[in-house]
Parts: sequence; C-alpha cells; structure tokens
Amino acid sequence: MQSILKPERILIIADDREKNSDVCFYLKEFGAALSFKRLDVGDYIISDAVCIERKSSSDFVSSIIDGRIFSQAEEMKRNFGKAIIIVEGNNSDGRITENAYKGAIASLIMNYDSAVINVENEKEAARMIYLLAKKEQTEFARPIAIKGKKKPKDLKEMQQFFLSSLPGVSSIISKRMLEKFGSIKNLVNASEKEIESIKGLKKNNARKIYRIFNERWC
Repeated sequence: MQSILKPERILIIADDREKNSDVCFYLKEFGAALSFKRLDVGDYIISDAVCIERKSSSDFVSSIIDGRIFSQAEEMKRNFGKAIIIVEGNNSDGRITENAYKGAIASLIMNYDSAVINVENEKEAARMIYLLAKKEQTEFARPIAIKGKKKPKDLKEMQQFFLSSLPGVSSIISKRMLEKFGSIKNLVNASEKEIESIKGLKKNNARKIYRIFNERWC
C-alpha cells in the first residue's frame, strides 16, 4: 500500500486511462490536483477508504449483462471498504429492461454494500467526485492510499459470480443457467416457466428471480 500525505489542495488519484476524459478536465477546473497512475481497482481514489468506479450508462448496462460490475464492486469493497459507482445517464439503449436495470442496482446496494449515484453527464460526475474527495480529505482528514489487486477472473467466472447472487442459485445452478440460455440477457428476458425448468432450482426461487427481473421499481 502506497500512502500519500494529505495535500493543501484536494488530491485525486485517477487511472491513467481516464487522463483524456472530460471528467478529468472538469476536476481540474474545480480545483483538484490529479495524479495519474495505472489502477488495478477502480477509476478514482479519493482516500484510503473510498474508491470510485465511473461508467457511462452504456458501459454500466454492458457491465450488468456480463457481470463485470459486480466483480468490480466486490474488489473495491474488499480493498477500500467503501465502493462508489457513478453512472452518467440513464438506461435508454433498450438492451435490458428497466426492471433488470433497477434490480442490478438493488443488488449492488444490498449484496455488495456499494453506493450507486446517477448523474446527468461527465461534468456532474466530476463535481460529485470532487465533493466526495473534499469531504474525505478535509472533513474526515483521511489520507490517500493506492492499494488493491484484482483477483483474476475471466468472463465466464464473472457471469457465474453475478448469477450466484440470485435467490437459491449455486455455482452449479448458475452454470446450468448459462448453458441453457446462453447469456445473462437471455435469462433476464426469459419467462417464469423457462426459469423454473432449470434443474436444481426450486420453484419458489425461480418465481423470486422472475419477479426481480420483471416487477416495477416503486
């Protein structure tokens, strides 16, 4: 773990792949000092206890479908204690239903203890990152620390990991789900009867999973 003393200005460590983003441009406009490094966990580090993952709405949807966001949340929580996911925009490309979108957010909050913050655009994402960093570094006087190593997981492992968070779904059943439906997207759009047909999955759990994917958020 590499510690960095608290500076007079608000210091934010950003992944070097974010260097040319508008978010970094706006962070500098707000007065933040940026340090660019290749981060294994998260996109922005604002203290030794808080890590932030930033996603466009399109990338957020893609990460729900392939299970990547749940793996990322797990790594941030494991290494920093507090995982924050900032999403720019809304679910508007039609690749998953609104119920599945909100269900994934609920899973991130309840199962991974992650905060999910929706903002309108990159400027508002930068504003939120700056304000969070300011609170951590001035009000709570927390230093910044670079830490964290991702556990190597391939795509199939991430998909199984995501499905294993559903009611009554073991690693074996999650594998059967993927073998039957071919993708998480197909499972999300399956009927209740199709979900019930998965070997080893109890009928009441199949019903719960169908409701998670399809009931309105209210």
